[in-house]
Amino acid sequence: MEMAPARAVSSLKRRTSKLARELLSAGLQGAIIAPGPNLTYYTGVRAHLFERPFLFLLQSDGEAHLLAPKLEVGPFRGSVPLALHVWDDTEGPSGAFRELIRGISSKGFWGCEGRVPFGFLDPLLRAGLKVQPADDVLQSIREVKEPEELELLRRSADILSASIIKVPDVLREGMTEKELAHFIFQDAIAGGADEVDPMVQSGARAADPHSETSTKRIGRGESVVVDVVSSSAGYAADITRTFVLGESSEVEKVYRSVLSAQEKAVDAGRAGASTGRVDATARDSLEEDGLAEYFIHRTGHGLGLEVHEAPYIVAGGRERLRPGMVFTVEPGVYIPGKLGVRIEDDVSISKGGRAEVTTVKVPKEYGWWRK
Repeated sequence: MEMAPARAVSSLKRRTSKLARELLSAGLQGAIIAPGPNLTYYTGVRAHLFERPFLFLLQSDGEAHLLAPKLEVGPFRGSVPLALHVWDDTEGPSGAFRELIRGISSKGFWGCEGRVPFGFLDPLLRAGLKVQPADDVLQSIREVKEPEELELLRRSADILSASIIKVPDVLREGMTEKELAHFIFQDAIAGGADEVDPMVQSGARAADPHSETSTKRIGRGESVVVDVVSSSAGYAADITRTFVLGESSEVEKVYRSVLSAQEKAVDAGRAGASTGRVDATARDSLEEDGLAEYFIHRTGHGLGLEVHEAPYIVAGGRERLRPGMVFTVEPGVYIPGKLGVRIEDDVSISKGGRAEVTTVKVPKEYGWWRK
C-alpha cells in the first residue's frame, strides 16, 4: 500500500460530503467501493486490489466504514473519519463482515462500484443488501478536476513529454520495437514517473493499434506509432506520436490528414460542446480525405486517477464539456497490412472554456523528428 500525496482532511471530507449528497439525490442508501482510484479519491490512500476482502462503504448520511485486513489499515487512520472493521488471516473476515453489517443500513438500494469482486460483495448480499451499479455517480464527480488535480495532471504530462521528445535521439533503423519501448520506460521513470506503459508498433503492425510491442525490427519508410501511458502521484498522462525513418509519401499523406483532424477536434473541445461533436469533428475531417473508414475507435477519453475515465469523446456522445475536464484527443487511421498513424494530446478545459493542450511541448508537425 502506498500513500497518495498529502491532502488536507478537509478536502477529503468535502469529497465524501459531495458523494453523500449525490447518493441521496440518486435515491441510494450508500456506495460500496473497492481498492482503486475511487478509494484513493475519497480517502487519500492508494491501495491495491488483492484477494483479501477490502471494502469502503459510504452511506448517504455521510457515515463511512472500512472493512480491511489488519495489515492494510494503518494509512487510513489519518484519513477521513470512518468506522474500521478489521480482520487478520488467522481469524478470517467473517467477524468483520458481521460487525460491518450491524453498523450499516440495509434499507433501499446501495450503489456498487463495478470493480468490486463478487466474493467481497457476497456476504453483504446474503445479509439482505440490495445493490445496483453506481459507476455513473462515481465518475460524474471525478470527471471535473479540482485545482490540485489539474496541477498533478500537468506535472504528469510534462514528465512524459520530456521522454517522448527524446525518441528521435534514439530511433534508428534495425532497432526493435521493444528496445524503443524500453528506452522510453527507463527515461520516464528517471524523469519522475511512477508507472510507465509504452506501446510501439511499426509498419503493418501499426494498423493494429493495441497490439503488443514486439521484437520486430523498425525499417525505413514505415510508420512507427509510439503510444505511452504514465502516471505521477497517481495521475495519468497519455501521449501518442507517429514517426517515420526516411521518406514515405503514403505515410506522409495519411499523417497530414490525421494531424488536421486532430487539430480541428482539439479546437472543437470547448466548454458547452458535446463529446459527440468533438468526435464528429475529427471523423468529418478524415471523411473529407476518404479515410474515415480507417478510423476505428473513439476520439478520446478522460484522464485522471485512471487513464480511461469519463468524459468519453465518442460518436453520438451527449455529455457537455465543462471547465476542469481533462481528456485526450487522438484520432487515428489504420490501413490493414500497410500502416497506422495516430496523434494524441492531453487537453483540459480552462476556466474560460477553451481547450488547453497540456502536452504542447511535444511537436507534432510532420517531420519534426528529423535531425
